[in-house]
Amino acid sequence: MGDIETGSPIPFKVPSALATEGAEVTPKSTTNGTTNGTHVEKGFSPRDFLSDRAKVTQIDGIRGLMAVEGPGIVSAGRPNPTTFPFSSITLNLKSPLADAQGKEESITIDTEDLDIALQYSPSPGLGKLVDWAVGLQSQVHNRQRDGKWTVSFGSGSQDLMSKGFHVLLNPGDPVLLETPIYSGVLPPLRLLNAEMIEVDVDSQGLSAKNLERILSTWPEGKKRPKVLYTSPTGSNPSGCSAPRERKLEVLEVCKKYNVLIFEGDIAIDYLATELIPSYFELEAQVYPEGGHVVRFDSFSKLLSAGLRLGFATGPKEITQAIDVLTAGANLHTSGVSQAVTLRLMQHWGIDGFLAHGRSVAKLYAERRAEFEAIAHKYLDGLATWVSPVAGMFLWVDLSPSGIRDSYDLIRHEALAKGVLGVPGMAFYPSGRKSPNVRLSFSIVDLDQDTELGFARLAEAIKDKQKALGLA
Repeated sequence: MGDIETGSPIPFKVPSALATEGAEVTPKSTTNGTTNGTHVEKGFSPRDFLSDRAKVTQIDGIRGLMAVEGPGIVSAGRPNPTTFPFSSITLNLKSPLADAQGKEESITIDTEDLDIALQYSPSPGLGKLVDWAVGLQSQVHNRQRDGKWTVSFGSGSQDLMSKGFHVLLNPGDPVLLETPIYSGVLPPLRLLNAEMIEVDVDSQGLSAKNLERILSTWPEGKKRPKVLYTSPTGSNPSGCSAPRERKLEVLEVCKKYNVLIFEGDIAIDYLATELIPSYFELEAQVYPEGGHVVRFDSFSKLLSAGLRLGFATGPKEITQAIDVLTAGANLHTSGVSQAVTLRLMQHWGIDGFLAHGRSVAKLYAERRAEFEAIAHKYLDGLATWVSPVAGMFLWVDLSPSGIRDSYDLIRHEALAKGVLGVPGMAFYPSGRKSPNVRLSFSIVDLDQDTELGFARLAEAIKDKQKALGLA
C-alpha cells in the first residue's frame, strides 16, 4: 500500500512522457543559427527554446501519476474529503457595471465542483477552467483548437512569467525587454543573473527598428537572446499600444533572428475600449506553424487582484514545462480561486465575460478622460504624455520642463507636497535616469484630490526649474 491503490498495473517510475514536453528527454537538434543570427527552421519544435534544465526536469513521481488516474485506478494519496468542513460556497454578485439598475444575483459552488476545488488538483489547473480558457483564447484571438497550444494556470500572471523565464533561460542568458517595463518582470530575471537588453518604445509601443538595430549589430560569437518580453496594449507604464502593423513588423524581426515573444498583456487587452489583434493572434501570419508566442493573462484587473489567478497560453511544450515548475514549487494554483472563477464564467459565459471587460474598459476610459483634462490644465507646457487607450496609468514626460531626471523631484519635492508618483528610473533594468513619472488614475478621487495633486505637482516642477536655473 502506498500512494496508489489499483486493480491495474501502474509504472513504478514516472515515464519520460510526463517530463517537460511529453516527449523523450533526449535533446533534438532541429534549428540551425547562422553567424548573423538569422536561422533556418528544420522540423521546428518549441522545445528547442527550453533551458538546459527544463529539457531534463521531470515532474515528481506523485504529481506525475495524476496523469494516469482514471476509471479502475484509485488514488489513496489525498485527504479524505469528509474531513473538509465546507458543504457549499455562495457568491453574491454585484449588479453589472453596465446596468446600475440590474439585479444582484447569487451563484453557488457545491457537490462535485466543490469537492474537486478543495482537493489536490492538476498543476495546469482545474480541467473545466482550462477548457473554458482555451475556448476564450480561441474565440478572442481567432486560434483553432488544434492541440498545438494550451493553457496553464498560475497564481497570477507574474507567477507564470517568472516560471516562463526559468524554463527558457539559462543563468546569464541575454533577454530582450521592452522599456520602460513593468518592474515586476525584473526580479526573476535578476535571480537568473540574466543580461537584460533594453529595447525602447516609441509612441506606438515596442520599436521594431530599435529591435532590428540591436539584433543586427549583436557581437559576433556572443550568445544571442532567444526571448523578447513586451506589453503591447496600454503598456504599464508607458501607456503605449502597438497597432496591428507594428506587431507584424516586430514578428518579422523576431522570425529573422529566431526570438520567441512573451506577450505580457495581463488582461489589459480587455481594458481597451477596442480590442487590438494580439501577437498570439497575428503570429500565424508570420509563422504558419505557430509556437513562437507565449501570452500571459490575469484576472486581477477584471475580477479581483486578491484571487491571484492568471493563465499562460502558448505552445504545449512550453506551458507543460511551466507546469513542471508549478508542481515542484506550489503543486497547483488555489483550487478555491479557480472554482470561484469557473463558477462565475459558467454563469456569464464567454460573451458575458467579454461584456464585463467592455464595462471595465469604459469605466477606466471615463476616469482617464477626467484625469487627463485636469493634467492638461496644470501640466501643459511643463510635460507631455501618450494618451493611453487601455490601462490605468499616465507616463508623464517632464522633458519640456528641462528636467532630465525625475527621481529627486518625485521622491523628495513632490512627496513633501503630498504627491505620490513613481520615478521613471524604476521601470528601466539599468536604473538609468529618466525624465518620466508614472501616475495612476485607477482609484484616485477625481473630484478633489486630482485637482489638488496636479496643482501641487506643477508647483513642485516650477520650484525644481528655479533650483536648476531653468526658469
